[in-house]
Amino acid sequence: MCAMDRSSDDSLSQSVRDALNHIKELYHSSPVSVCVRNDRHEVLYANSSFQQVYDFFQLESNKSIFSGNSVKLEYILSQFEFDCMSLGKGCVLCKNFSCGDYYFQVRMECMFISDECLYVLWQINLLIQLPLVGRKIEFGDNPNADVSFEFVISKIPVRNLAVLSFSILGFTYAETAFYVDLPVSTVRKRVEKSREIIKESFSSYSIFIMHIYKTKRIFFFVDFVSELFDVKNL
Repeated sequence: MCAMDRSSDDSLSQSVRDALNHIKELYHSSPVSVCVRNDRHEVLYANSSFQQVYDFFQLESNKSIFSGNSVKLEYILSQFEFDCMSLGKGCVLCKNFSCGDYYFQVRMECMFISDECLYVLWQINLLIQLPLVGRKIEFGDNPNADVSFEFVISKIPVRNLAVLSFSILGFTYAETAFYVDLPVSTVRKRVEKSREIIKESFSSYSIFIMHIYKTKRIFFFVDFVSELFDVKNL
């Protein structure tokens, strides 16, 4: 898994080289981390963004912040790649995973290249865990409250949303600290800061809690915690 470009490699068929050149034209300068691997898991093309994100994974591993280690992550992604290949050409799979304080999503596509072996296109980018803004939601007698909810969530940093979600769902600071790998004092500070932001738009934190239950917005926080459990394989 290192940056390279074999789009001019004569040992590859013309159809494969054409596919690699097309991907190169699209993603050479893209912030999306992209690579193409063959059925022997060899990298045929990787843009500079892919190299940067891979270097980041390695750095986090060396700092022992990584959830597991780089070998484990590469094994998980390689297994996911195998699943994608098993489903055949034209198949697309997506998976979320964590690295340090960040969440990522990888999209793998088993490329359709006629009369060729299997090639998988990887695309990795940061996973943004925020609700979509601007969508119409039926919300009862107070439509402005939904606007306030969207505004509040957009102002709370993603790293604070994680601990806030645990707190809203009834987890203690100590329990939350265990799941997010942070000191209890840090968890407490992040929850308190999030509550301060909430009270800028809602008259009280209790009103906010009542609001999210009444409008079923509580499931936003349930999904957030569920997603965190999933990427950490808990």
